[in-house]
Amino acid sequence: MENQKSRTYVGKGVKAGQFDLVNISICIDDAEPHFFEYNGKRYVKLTVGGLRETDQYGKTHSVWVNEYKPEGKTEPQPQKQQVNQPQSDLPF
Repeated sequence: MENQKSRTYVGKGVKAGQFDLVNISICIDDAEPHFFEYNGKRYVKLTVGGLRETDQYGKTHSVWVNEYKPEGKTEPQPQKQQVNQPQSDLPF
């Protein structure tokens, strides 16, 4: 498991009512150094985890930068689209 001390916390959240939703707020200034570009768009990977206890402001979740990088794994390449392949009417 990832060492908790190495996490970059960028926000907090609160569970929304009785639903399986969490509303979060992110500090862009803290998250921006972790942005990366893919296909001309900017992204940041985040993880949301529940707090053991609700904090003094009623927050129930914490948000941190997900810096996990699997070893030896490369980014998936877009698949080439097949052109005019005959379709079979077989069910398998």
